[in-house]
Amino acid sequence: MNARLARLVEKCKDRPVRVGIVSMYDVENNAVRILAATLRKQGHHVAEIYFKDWISNHLDPATDDELKNLTRVCLDEHLDVVCFSIRASAYYNATRILTEHLHDVLDVPVLWGGMHPTLVPTECIQHCDMVLQGEGELALAELFDRLRDGRDILDTGNLMFQTDEGIRKNALRPLIENLDTLAFRDYVTHDHKYFVNGKRIEKGDPMHGDPVFQMMGSRGCIYKCSYCYNSTYKKDVYPGQKWFRVRSPASMVAEIKAAKQHWNFKRIRFDDEVFNFQHDWLVEFCDLYPKEIGLPFEVFIEPKLVNEERMTMLAAAGLKNVYMGVQSSERVTGHLYDRRVKNSTINDIADLFKKLGIKGHFQLIFDDPVSTVEDKAALFDMISTFPHPFDLYLFSMTVFPGSELNHKLLESGLISEYDIEGLGTKTFYQHRVNLEYPRPVEDTFWIAMTQMLSKPFVPRQLLRPLTKVEFLKKHPWPIIQLAHATNYVKMGTTAVSMAANGEMTKTLMRRWMSFDRVITT
Repeated sequence: MNARLARLVEKCKDRPVRVGIVSMYDVENNAVRILAATLRKQGHHVAEIYFKDWISNHLDPATDDELKNLTRVCLDEHLDVVCFSIRASAYYNATRILTEHLHDVLDVPVLWGGMHPTLVPTECIQHCDMVLQGEGELALAELFDRLRDGRDILDTGNLMFQTDEGIRKNALRPLIENLDTLAFRDYVTHDHKYFVNGKRIEKGDPMHGDPVFQMMGSRGCIYKCSYCYNSTYKKDVYPGQKWFRVRSPASMVAEIKAAKQHWNFKRIRFDDEVFNFQHDWLVEFCDLYPKEIGLPFEVFIEPKLVNEERMTMLAAAGLKNVYMGVQSSERVTGHLYDRRVKNSTINDIADLFKKLGIKGHFQLIFDDPVSTVEDKAALFDMISTFPHPFDLYLFSMTVFPGSELNHKLLESGLISEYDIEGLGTKTFYQHRVNLEYPRPVEDTFWIAMTQMLSKPFVPRQLLRPLTKVEFLKKHPWPIIQLAHATNYVKMGTTAVSMAANGEMTKTLMRRWMSFDRVITT
């Protein structure tokens, strides 16, 4: 092993390890909280460090003050090792800079884990001392238990080590089958949680005070959409294993109750890739949740899983909002993203949501290199049939390393390696679609027209004829200004409603309230 790891082994023998877990640009980070809870349960000392927050289309690199504050936290906590949770590939370069800083200033060993190190571990190990691939709870607990007990660490499963003899890579342990055996995420607020942002260090859990409690009742996904890391995990990282696993409704309810003791949230968002729609599980959940929790909730679903029986059960249990990917036109969604759903199915789902009093939040992807004018018009026409109320979430296409979308576009010559997140950092400035982003003017026209469809105060009988005006497609400035105006109106009414309900928090204002980067919605 290298000198930093050798010192770590000697330093931690016969005592608990003092661990820092850093979340990059993400105060919601589920992984950090569950890893912290797991290691604390094993008797180790854990400092949670939330380094900067995700700001819509405006992710700045670390400042000198932020680097100094990160160093200060590490010194105050007397950390033996620092672990970075790299949830998104765009954070790769930012994490590399922080790692170099900690190596230079503190000479502390650094571990990287998360989606990006799992997908490209050999690239990542060049910059840190250890890389954790795949699920981390059991691997990290074993690593730090071995350090405490004076046992060899170099054959710990899921870990890759930087040694003086070269790279040491170990096999991945099997996936955790029973998710109910895992510790609940730690939402207790105490002096070992930090938010490092700008010139300030704030103590306590940065999520406290948010009106929404976000949690997951499952891991993995049953689908293989080309743009998603799940397809790569299933095929390349954990081939042949059951990737989609589900917690029991009783476990989920118990975690919500435990968190409620420390945090007075008002609704629940189940952040699963797709909410579990297995019939017996759903019956149990819809019986238990309203009795034990009773808060309104929202879920993410996939069109193929929607039917009236399931949605009626969920609506009766308290479902108020549904987030569902539409992505693009029927042709592009099937051809490029490997999601084959007919327009008529999407239209029927939108009508069903209206019937049941559920608000739909439909997710679209723009800036792909294959959509034709006909595709953009077809998407507009489909959305124009949705009954109000509904919201649109417009995303700019992101290409993750190792994804099927990566392979498709790279092999066809439609992108270069610098368009892939990691080397590229498009997420930092164009994740949610902004009309000021430099794209072909006709694309801006269709984005502006499409996003206005979600505003019930904008007459569709006005919008439809405008899509036929060729002059506006080439000179869309009037349409862009109209779209901006509708966005400001919607932002204003939404902000007033949230403020009246006590949901306008400083976190939301920090992330979204900026007139120079207004997103479409």
